[in-house]
Amino acid sequence: MRWLGLTLVIVLLAGISTRGLEPSSRIFSFSQIKPGMKGIGKTVVSGNEIQTFEVTVVDVIDNVGVLNDHIVVRLDGAAIRRSGGVAAGMSGSPIYLNNKLAGALWGTWGFQVGAQPIALVRPIETMLTMVSALKKKASERLARRAFVPYGPLGTITLDGERKRIEIVSEPPREPRPDTIFVRPVATPLLVSGVRGRAVEWLRSGVSERSLRSVGSWLLPLRQEDFLEDIAQGLEERYEVRVRPTGLSGAAARAAYYQKDPIPIVEGGPVGVMLTEGDITLGAFGTVSYVEEDVVLAFGHWFFPAGETEFFLTEALILDTVEALDMPFKLGVSGRTVGAIFEDRWQGVGGLMEVQPRSFDVNLSVHDRDLKTTNRVRFRVAYYESTMPLLLLVSALETVDQTLNRVGPGTMVVRYTIQGDDLPQPLARTDVFASFSDIAVTGPLRVAQMLFLLARNEFQDARFTRIDVEIEVEKAVRALRVRELKTDKEKYKPGETVQYSVVLKPYRGEEQTVEGRLQLPERLDRSSLTLVAFGGPRRSERDNQEAPEFDSFDALVEALQNIPGNNELTVEFSGLADEELEEDDNSRKKLRHIEQLGEVVVYGEKALEIKIDLSKPEEPKPEEPEPKPEPKKKPCKYLFYCP
Repeated sequence: MRWLGLTLVIVLLAGISTRGLEPSSRIFSFSQIKPGMKGIGKTVVSGNEIQTFEVTVVDVIDNVGVLNDHIVVRLDGAAIRRSGGVAAGMSGSPIYLNNKLAGALWGTWGFQVGAQPIALVRPIETMLTMVSALKKKASERLARRAFVPYGPLGTITLDGERKRIEIVSEPPREPRPDTIFVRPVATPLLVSGVRGRAVEWLRSGVSERSLRSVGSWLLPLRQEDFLEDIAQGLEERYEVRVRPTGLSGAAARAAYYQKDPIPIVEGGPVGVMLTEGDITLGAFGTVSYVEEDVVLAFGHWFFPAGETEFFLTEALILDTVEALDMPFKLGVSGRTVGAIFEDRWQGVGGLMEVQPRSFDVNLSVHDRDLKTTNRVRFRVAYYESTMPLLLLVSALETVDQTLNRVGPGTMVVRYTIQGDDLPQPLARTDVFASFSDIAVTGPLRVAQMLFLLARNEFQDARFTRIDVEIEVEKAVRALRVRELKTDKEKYKPGETVQYSVVLKPYRGEEQTVEGRLQLPERLDRSSLTLVAFGGPRRSERDNQEAPEFDSFDALVEALQNIPGNNELTVEFSGLADEELEEDDNSRKKLRHIEQLGEVVVYGEKALEIKIDLSKPEEPKPEEPEPKPEPKKKPCKYLFYCP
């Protein structure tokens, strides 16, 4: 459960009032509540049986503004004692005075010890302000980072003494008898189907060490934004507590969930889920108010997300767990019966019989060495702020459980992202290699692709399905560009350069790739650089900025055509525009890209080749042949010839 402060509520929720709400005979108005009144509360401690507990009004806090009012109550009864006090998950429990709905339980004093805990109740009028918004259901969805305010909340009279209420983040160093300290306690996010380091990433974000080890595999497009996003876990981002249940999503539902539907009724359990299926992540609370298809619950915010769409599910409470920091309800989500459209400071609200926006995720991981395969299927609620992180940790968990190790290897990832507003499905095959932790590389790349599409500045992709197939083997398949050679040292413009690239594999024999490129006809330089490199690293080598796109189609096309890590590129570097041909076919002759199968190509070699700009000598004009001398007549005299 979470705590609400005066100042922030006034700033964010000013102007919302209860005017215009239809009066109801079953609502007990806040203005009529007096200290000493007795009533009951309803909640589920185990299973789906609604139990009641006793409530005594201690005092009321009537602050400025409708949304800042609170009812202070003392609780008692078997349900409270069995839970070890007020448990997380009881938030939203309806409180009745004179058999009328007065509010919803939403908070408890921190650091208190005793069989009759004191708690806060949200007046029901405060929560009813969401009803009209739910019925209209705005189309725009907002995403905000949660903030829990600290400081004074108000004063009450307790056992004849005036007490100051103050929200703190940790126990005070010195006791103050005139002050009751309240600590923020979030309704825990229960996680099924995710364990180990995937849970830690979900809690605290991806560690710097992991990012340093695999950062070179990330795309340069909006890389800093993506790193900032996944480096922040849900606990820091939304100030919630992530608790793994030890259950495995669908298996837990099959083992513990009853076949008969569990009704969504006041005092009954309810689930607000981010995912459903083999991997489930969400929170369980109590229904506070039901009006036809409208459901209000929790009595406090979930993230808060404002206008959003989460899964509204049935819930089976297995039991209430006593914990040192705070008891909590351990539950299993059931059928999706509607959508949560409002996540506000005063509670969550949704509509039954409405399906929220979501997309399907199908993950398959195969270990080629162990010959084992794991498949995971689940749905993800359409909340853009959490989608990349949820996909990342789900894929990482599936890889870790399949490999059952952390270490080197080669990974081949085939993935397809589909969406109603994608110009075409984005389908790619990428190859990765690592000497330390191969499990992280592929999930990071797929999550970054989803991030780039989800956070684009043009339009909503309206994702419908993501299929990911991963194959891993222990052998590190990598080729390093060791040498670049050409058939001669000097060429004339327009001539063909025959090259050979020597590749050194990791612990294997060298291999050679040969090819040819044609020089431009318009060259006006004495030398030119020929470059051979592996993977999509041109922008990083040339210190170029990440490209900008002028349309959504251009972005999708660029992501589709990014060179893979298994590609060897040989090209002329640094040519000026005036040296290039206008014909695209001529430009293609200046670069050759070759895919080398399921192997990573890395490294770079450059070679300077000389250009012969000398012009051929003009032929000299031919000289006329000399005329032959006339033949002399033979002489018939012995000593004299005329």
